[in-house]
Amino acid sequence: MAKGKDTSLSINANERSSLLNNRLDDSIHSSRRESIRARSSSSVNEATKKQRFRDIRICYFGMFVSSIVFSITVSSLWPFLQIIDTTSEATFLGWLVAAFSIGQLIASPLIGYITNQTNKNTMPLVISTALIAASNILYAYVQSINNVGMSNKWWLMLSRFIMGIGAANSTIMRSYASSATTITERTAVMANLSAYQGVGFIIGPLIQALFAFMGYPGPVHKSWLYLNIYTAPAFFSALTAAVNLVLFLVAFGDTRVATSTRKDSVKSTSNHIQSKIKSSKRHDQSMAIICCLYMFFVAYLTFTNYETIASPLSIDMYAWSKEQSTRNNGYILGVLGVMSVVVLIVTKLLAKCLQDRMLMLLGMIISFLGYAVFLPWGSDYPSVQIASFTPTTVTSSAPITTMTSSLQTTTADAGDKGCPLDYQWCYYIPRVQLWQYILASVIITIGFSISNVICYSIFSKKLGDRPQGTMMGIFTSAGSFARAFGPIAVGFLYKHWGPRAMMIFMLVFVLTSIIALLFNYQRLDVEAEEKDDFDEDDDDEERNINGNDQYNNNDDITE
Repeated sequence: MAKGKDTSLSINANERSSLLNNRLDDSIHSSRRESIRARSSSSVNEATKKQRFRDIRICYFGMFVSSIVFSITVSSLWPFLQIIDTTSEATFLGWLVAAFSIGQLIASPLIGYITNQTNKNTMPLVISTALIAASNILYAYVQSINNVGMSNKWWLMLSRFIMGIGAANSTIMRSYASSATTITERTAVMANLSAYQGVGFIIGPLIQALFAFMGYPGPVHKSWLYLNIYTAPAFFSALTAAVNLVLFLVAFGDTRVATSTRKDSVKSTSNHIQSKIKSSKRHDQSMAIICCLYMFFVAYLTFTNYETIASPLSIDMYAWSKEQSTRNNGYILGVLGVMSVVVLIVTKLLAKCLQDRMLMLLGMIISFLGYAVFLPWGSDYPSVQIASFTPTTVTSSAPITTMTSSLQTTTADAGDKGCPLDYQWCYYIPRVQLWQYILASVIITIGFSISNVICYSIFSKKLGDRPQGTMMGIFTSAGSFARAFGPIAVGFLYKHWGPRAMMIFMLVFVLTSIIALLFNYQRLDVEAEEKDDFDEDDDDEERNINGNDQYNNNDDITE
């Protein structure tokens, strides 16, 4: 009986040992397969690197094009609007600038979701780029339409709305960049994408200024074609979009990285503790992503509002003509565009020795200082437009007598320079000095250039390896919302209360973004996350080694 029990115990022990060996065999084989798959995907990525970066460079140009179509006409939009519709006010200018961003705001999440679901990038890029080209042609031909169906100013707004829908392709290009790069490549590529977008956003008015020699009405002033200082930039944008369209059709291969799916071979027994840790990490990640969205919104708000108000402010404050405003602001913004390239290069160098969150905080503080410098002060007030007196004859007749009197009405000539007569703040708000205007422009551009690049970097790292189409669409929409909300708000504030109210409005927003960043400062520590990921890989390797040792020990015991 005892011998039977010993035999039974021996059989059970052998079965348990066999099961343990089988499990360890599976774990080791799985680790070996994963190692082979990782080496295989790494070699494939090296082989496709040339094709991947060819496609990424096409996206660089695409980001530049989608950004430049917004800014290239901003400095001339106000004088062009006054030409095609003399009744337009600064409030409508805000809506006109915002129309682009409203289109992008609506289209970005949708197009990001579609690319995630279809897993195809080429056709959405082709369609959206074609929309950019077509909408710029419509913009250039607004004068030829000549109020058919609706006023020219609404045709102008429609063209900018379609431009915004087309410019939503920036979402696709960011999503593609995340899927076409390895972890080590992604930070630099995402920074370059945002750099090309930022440069296009800033340098657009310089290209507008290069067409200043055409003047108005320009070399061609026919019913079938109007080519002048205001329409030439739209034709230029249509041409660059056409070039980008050809590149997407002919050269873009939608090449992506090969990834290996890693699964943990050993599960911890402390599932409850791990669940709490993961829940806390998810909460911190969500808060960090929300903070990034708000900071990106404010970063774009700072520069969009500056670009929007530059033309009317310079006309009102410095008594510049429409052509002078377009040309001078174009030159100023062009110099700022060149400066932004230098700032982006310096930012990439600083990112190697400073944390992303520190650079983001620096960018926001610089933007705050820029708008503080912009505040009007002193006792020098802007010149008010000279009134013209037009005599009119009023005849009053009665049954017995007839009386005729001559009265004078006061109006402002549309060609006069200076602050409009109907802007009451012109009489009590001091002038923004020209040196203030230039210095604030420089400071705001530096702050925007830093914040724009670093915010992209933080957001992309926080998303990790998940498909980023939808989230990048939401991220793009945050910037679009800033470019939609900002011009409308500052247009209203500027008309009714002047530049001081507008600057205070912006200072409040930048201050809240700084507070939000400080509140989430620990959550934005992306460098710690990268270190944790590296440590997890080391832990996996160590577990595999321990598994091999345990397997060998069990072999010894069995023998």
